[in-house]
Amino acid sequence: MQKMEDFDVISGKIANDNTNITITAYLDGLYGVIGSESADAICIRLLLPERLKDQYCFRTDKALHALTFEGSERIWL
Repeated sequence: MQKMEDFDVISGKIANDNTNITITAYLDGLYGVIGSESADAICIRLLLPERLKDQYCFRTDKALHALTFEGSERIWL
């Protein structure tokens, strides 16, 4: 966390539900012994096609004040 103190905005990938299921199965040993070459290969093969979206963390007031609201759209009923 200390390394991140100098940054106003941090971005990275966010896991979706499919990613969580795959990692949980791996940690439960469903693909074989955790850390084994075969279990790792199965887990990685299942994770590669996931199209993970970016998430952004606006850590400071400076970062928040740089944002502007451009509008919204209701996408549910």
